[in-house]
Amino acid sequence: MKLPEDLLRMIEEDERVLWSGRPEFKPFILKSMGVAIVPILFIVFFGSFFLYLKIPFVLPVLIFMIFWFGILGIMLLKSILYPPLLWRNLYYVITNKRILVRKGVVGIDYDILSLEYVRRAYIDRGLWDKIYNTGTIVVEAIGVTPVRFYSILDPLEAHKKLLEALRESETRRI
Repeated sequence: MKLPEDLLRMIEEDERVLWSGRPEFKPFILKSMGVAIVPILFIVFFGSFFLYLKIPFVLPVLIFMIFWFGILGIMLLKSILYPPLLWRNLYYVITNKRILVRKGVVGIDYDILSLEYVRRAYIDRGLWDKIYNTGTIVVEAIGVTPVRFYSILDPLEAHKKLLEALRESETRRI
């Protein structure tokens, strides 16, 4: 897989890429669509509730509806628009020294985790992962939030490469 130029520039001279990848599009998007169900149900239920009871649209009721339906609308848009925009810039890299995650919607952010701080790495597989044969690799480290590689195709191979890098990192420290 061809890495973006900015990620290639971040890799040091004595560092080598063991694995690189990005999320599979369909399972990555479908995982976030589950969140969209909640606002849709509330909008349909309460919208029909207000219409059925024929509640007059006086100013307090109108302000209440605009406020809460606005919040639900924002939740709905976030769960539908954010994942495809994030996917465009999402790349994962495992080197013999670090884990790099490139992400962002408007700007590009980088999560960089040195392998010496990693304490545990495991694979998480949900419903969409089982359907599309993907998985999420979760890397837990000291003092930071876990780094997640979402919707990776063949997560066992990526996990194996990560464990190799961790073993190599441990032998370098000794």
